[in-house]
Amino acid sequence: MTTPTTAPAHDSGETPRRTLWPGIAGIASGVLMLVALLVTYSDSPDIEDSDWLRETVAYYRDGDNLDLAEGMAVMLLLAMLLFLWFLGALARLAGNRSHLVLAGGTVYAALLMIATLTGSIYAITANNTESFPVGPETAAVAVLLLDMSYAGFIAAMAAAAVLLFTLWRVSVTTRAVPAWLGWCAFVIAVLSLAGPFTAWVTVLLMAVWTLLAGVLLVLRGPAGP
Repeated sequence: MTTPTTAPAHDSGETPRRTLWPGIAGIASGVLMLVALLVTYSDSPDIEDSDWLRETVAYYRDGDNLDLAEGMAVMLLLAMLLFLWFLGALARLAGNRSHLVLAGGTVYAALLMIATLTGSIYAITANNTESFPVGPETAAVAVLLLDMSYAGFIAAMAAAAVLLFTLWRVSVTTRAVPAWLGWCAFVIAVLSLAGPFTAWVTVLLMAVWTLLAGVLLVLRGPAGP
């Protein structure tokens, strides 16, 4: 007589050491993104003001503003590279839905990097090219690039919604993702559907969510030697 065997329970394939460093990458990505966005929001020309032309020219003629804009752009790009590292471990939690997490997360990171470069290229060029004229004749170009950058944020958050809705679904079915993290993802994803009206805040919320998800992965890391 043969002894029946019990098949091992299916899991997401995660081990403590496979989640520790991606979790740290997620925390770093969230923090860098949050700082860069908040600084950028607080130190940008007001292109909605009636005197937008004068304000835009004055902003881009200030060397400190150009240095800050360039630095925040580099910080955001680094945040997205770290996010891609973190994304692999996040996708493994989704099991057979991992392709949706990878696709949504990769497109989100790519579009956010494009949006970052679009919004900062005027400042980077003005800061590193002496022959580039900063004046009323080119100020409209700067405003156009900022508007295109915001459009990139809208598109990036639409892609992020795919990732977030997927992880919410995982949290209520397989429970590989904690319920609280899944419902936070659901709220951000729903807000992201409002596009032009909410992209400025949903991208901040995405940074906070990434930070929290990174902490979750780290807590699954090795507790000892």
